[in-house]
Amino acid sequence: MRPVLFYVFILIFLGISCKTPKTSAEASENASNSASQIQGIVGEVTEMIGNQMPMVGAPAPAPRPLKATVYIYDSTHISKVKQIGTSPLFSMVSTRLVQKLDTNEAGQFSAALPAGTYSVFVLKGEAFFANQFDEKNNIGICRVEVGKQTRLQITVNTDASY
Repeated sequence: MRPVLFYVFILIFLGISCKTPKTSAEASENASNSASQIQGIVGEVTEMIGNQMPMVGAPAPAPRPLKATVYIYDSTHISKVKQIGTSPLFSMVSTRLVQKLDTNEAGQFSAALPAGTYSVFVLKGEAFFANQFDEKNNIGICRVEVGKQTRLQITVNTDASY
């Protein structure tokens, strides 16, 4: 039981981590794009699917990059969305859409934004995915500070079992 809890903790920790590893030639391309961007969000969207339970002698499954559409809204409280059951999926977001953009094939994206607090969602089918909340029940919160880039790692795990 303890190894299972350890792996669940590690997955949660990685899910809320804000650092994104750069890989391949796209990393250098993305780095040059990021260098020209003064402030905003730089991130990566990955997906976990299937059985994520740890198995003796087998490596832990790794998330795969996900080509997706990212929606950035003004800070969104749980009362401003229509949630689908108890899932991390939402059929409607009632706050102002700030920016909509697509990730590249490696799941990477960047958005130049004014300083402020935003909610970041990933389109999953016909619904918006976000599984992180702050202490005030704001969804998918990302804070952008003046002159800084905020790194964001989003792992879509609606099709994973733990």
